[in-house]
Amino acid sequence: MNITQAGIGSGLDLESIIEAFVTAESVPQEIRLQEKEDRYKTELSGLGSLKSALSTFQSAANKLKDVDNFNQQTVTASGDSFSAITNGFATSGSFDVEVIQLAKSTKIQTTNFADSSTTVGAGTLTFNSANGDTFDVTIDAADDLSTIRDKINQGTGNFGVNVTLVNSDNGTFLTYSAANTGTDNALTVTSGDAALSGLSTTATEIVTADNAIIEIDGNVVTNSTNEFKNNIEDVTIVATKVSDPGVTSKLDITQDTSVANTLITDFVAGYNALVDNMVGLGAPVQGRLAFDADLRSMKGQLSDIVINSVSSLAGSSIQSLNDIGVSLNKNGQLEISTTATGSLKSGSEKLSDAISNDINGVGELFASTDGIVSQLTDLIDNYNGGDGTLTKRQSTLNANLTVIADEYTALETRLRDYEDTLRKRFSFLDSTVAQFNATGDFLKNALALPQSDS
Repeated sequence: MNITQAGIGSGLDLESIIEAFVTAESVPQEIRLQEKEDRYKTELSGLGSLKSALSTFQSAANKLKDVDNFNQQTVTASGDSFSAITNGFATSGSFDVEVIQLAKSTKIQTTNFADSSTTVGAGTLTFNSANGDTFDVTIDAADDLSTIRDKINQGTGNFGVNVTLVNSDNGTFLTYSAANTGTDNALTVTSGDAALSGLSTTATEIVTADNAIIEIDGNVVTNSTNEFKNNIEDVTIVATKVSDPGVTSKLDITQDTSVANTLITDFVAGYNALVDNMVGLGAPVQGRLAFDADLRSMKGQLSDIVINSVSSLAGSSIQSLNDIGVSLNKNGQLEISTTATGSLKSGSEKLSDAISNDINGVGELFASTDGIVSQLTDLIDNYNGGDGTLTKRQSTLNANLTVIADEYTALETRLRDYEDTLRKRFSFLDSTVAQFNATGDFLKNALALPQSDS
């Protein structure tokens, strides 16, 4: 833009005239662009809020996508002789448990040698397990105890024999420790070579393999390890210490219904928060997504999911949210009613009964392959995913805002050129008027009558 002051020669207020022309040209276009920009930004803000609300609800729903999340049980042991866990499906009950014996693995000690560099001669060591496993290790004449240890530990087919070299006041020896406990895994070491007798046939068994033994309500249970699985169905007991003679510890298993109840009430609260967000965004006057087709469609689809039955559960006692006391009210929100109507139980009573009597059915309602969480996940992904409807709309709006920024730049250039053109035109007018003014002044001075002397 030229830096000039129009009207200096003519005395006319040409700057105001030029400014009026430029303003008349720019204002309608600036208003148009500003309105478009505001509209796009408002819609973009609304979409961002909706996507965030959908993500928050998805996180809440994901907590219900696994049946095991509903089957939380409390397991307590009165003593320190064992620990216990369940898979979530154990029947509630109380049991007396006594640990009679812990499982042991074989431990064998070789004869003593001078030191770790001692060589014993050539031959083959054979390691046998009572379960039928076996492997051989070839010993060379030059192999010392350290080398022999490494050969056994790294031996092909080693089924779980760990060899340690020990230096003591009485000399150096090897210990063979079986990795697996129980009589079925008892370890023996043999050799047909006399030179290796100190490593095999004359070695001493210092720990004999044995099974673990416990009593459950007076019934003997034997196992090769200290872990007893499903002797009480769906329960794992791990023996850790031999009980004092005749002393039993109490094992109590109870269903923690509060976990499932919390999961469902949190789901209801998350759904209602999403609905509140959508209602606000879709408000006719103040809503950032007022009259938005995608918003209306999504609200309808969400309602269908929480109202309808789960197809794969047809014939089951629990097929829909209504079966567990969760219903949709007139405001489009989920609720768990606390008031019974006639012979009909309240929502909270139905929920309590469902959790107490069929916790697995409650879990399947949400977590089955076509359950509520799966349906919600698919719906939200369709809108919120990388190729989702809302994501694509955001991309389009951002592109439109870039176009508007370019239009602002083009408008500024156009207005600058327009102002330059006006200044050139009015410069000629200014010069012409200035010349007329100068001519007028000259004529006025030339024609002026001389003043008479008094």
